[in-house]
Amino acid sequence: MDSFVIYNRESSEYKVFKVSELQVQKCKDTKDRLVKALEVETIYDQIMESYWDFKNKVNYWSVRSVSFPFADYILNHEVRSSLNSLAFNVLNLSKLYLDWHFNEPKKRCFAFEMTNDKSVKQAIISQRNEIFDSNLNYVIGCNLRGYSQHSTLPVRAFTKGVRYDYETSNRTAHFRIFYDYEELVKIGVSKKRISTDTKLDLSDIIDGYVYAISQKHMLNRELTESTVSQCRTNYIGMWQELIEKTSFKKRICELHTSTEGRVNLSLEWFEVYDYLIKKHRRSIDYSGIIFEK
Repeated sequence: MDSFVIYNRESSEYKVFKVSELQVQKCKDTKDRLVKALEVETIYDQIMESYWDFKNKVNYWSVRSVSFPFADYILNHEVRSSLNSLAFNVLNLSKLYLDWHFNEPKKRCFAFEMTNDKSVKQAIISQRNEIFDSNLNYVIGCNLRGYSQHSTLPVRAFTKGVRYDYETSNRTAHFRIFYDYEELVKIGVSKKRISTDTKLDLSDIIDGYVYAISQKHMLNRELTESTVSQCRTNYIGMWQELIEKTSFKKRICELHTSTEGRVNLSLEWFEVYDYLIKKHRRSIDYSGIIFEK
């Protein structure tokens, strides 16, 4: 028989209550949803951290381009190597997230799995279609992700230099990783979405790609917010009647089961979820942000 055990943190006293398999299963299902919600937030956090690392490294090489020696093949390799590693991280982590978010062949849809609401799945599909139709950089990013996993790394060449304005005597450092029409077609982008004079920078592509993922994530939060809140309330609340039968002011609650052993019912671990919600409060289109000197 499974048991619900309450320990008095101020003494060695404890109380044991027999519980049914149905109660244990309900508790497990509730915890599983909370774990899933935290895992999705964790994956999204990893994407954003990798994205910021990539942006910072691009800015670093942009500054360094001022003092680049001419035809230094070793340094050029280091540039490509550092950016490939970071871009590859962004693309691979995003694949993991997008598979959780919605994957029709695998019958995965995070928000639907959390809520069991068909209208939620439809909202996910509608947003997905709208982003695909309106965000070319996202489409390119999806193709680039698959291409870089199976064919070649995302950064193969780059341009760099310093432009001098004779009227203002200002110098402008530039560092670009361009994809032209032929390269975009090669990685699988539909010719209907681009023209022969299309030329896009990898930084802009990843900006738009990550922005689309952040839009998807914000919708996930919106659609699952009430479910997560209810699960948090229920997780301890389902045992409240038994808790009230003790006079323990400070306590530790555990489930002792034949299948999982001792399970601590504290939700302190879920505070990370609240932290990540605050850390990434909203989706930000970084491509539209200009930093003043």
